[in-house]
Amino acid sequence: MKITRALGYEKASSILKKSLLLAAESGVHEVVEEIIKSFPDAVLYSDQEQHNAFHLAVINRHKWVINLIFAMSGHKHLLLMSQDKSENNILHLAGKLAPLYQLNRIPGAALKMQRELQWFKEVEKIVPPSIKEDKNSQGKTPAMVFVDEHQGLVKKGEKWMKDAATSCSIVTVLIATVVFAAAITVPGGTATDGTPNFYGFPAFTIFAMADAVSLF
Repeated sequence: MKITRALGYEKASSILKKSLLLAAESGVHEVVEEIIKSFPDAVLYSDQEQHNAFHLAVINRHKWVINLIFAMSGHKHLLLMSQDKSENNILHLAGKLAPLYQLNRIPGAALKMQRELQWFKEVEKIVPPSIKEDKNSQGKTPAMVFVDEHQGLVKKGEKWMKDAATSCSIVTVLIATVVFAAAITVPGGTATDGTPNFYGFPAFTIFAMADAVSLF
C-alpha cells in the first residue's frame, strides 16, 4: 500500500504488473507473495496475450506459484474462468507443451510424456467441470489441445521405449548365455560317475543356487 500511495495508482500498477508477471513466469513465488500481499488486485494484471500470473504459472509448470495465488487471492473464481487472447482457459494452457527448459529437466521422452499427462490431470482437478469441454478460438477443447501439442513427444516416447526394450533384450541374452555356460561347466570337474567333485561343499551349493536364479 505504501507503493501505491507514494507513486500513485497508475505508476504503481505499471511497476507491479511487470514484476508480478515476470515472477510468475520465472517461478519466483517469494516476489509473487509480496506483491499480492501489498496489492491483491494485481493478480488480475495480464500481458499482451491476456495471460495473467495464474496463466503464466500454469504454462511454465510452477506449482508453488499456483498454490500461492490460489490460496491468497480473493478472485479464485475469476482466475479459474479467465481466458487469454485466443480464448484458452486454464486447462487449455495446461494442455500445451511445457517450455523446453522444463522438459529438459526430465530424462527420456516417455518420462517427459508421463510428467506432462500428470500436470494436465492436476490442473484438471481444480477447474470447474463446466470449462473442461470449452473450445478456444480454434474450436479445440483442452483434451484436443493436449493431443495436438504432444504428438511429437508421443512418437519420441515410443521410439525411446522400443530402444530401451531392445537394449534390455540384448543384455538378457548375454546374461542367459553366460549363466547357461556356467551351469553346464561345473567348477572343479566331475567324478567318473558324473558327480561334481565339489558336491557337498557350501560354496558349491551357493554357486548352484545363484546360477539358477540368474538363469531364471
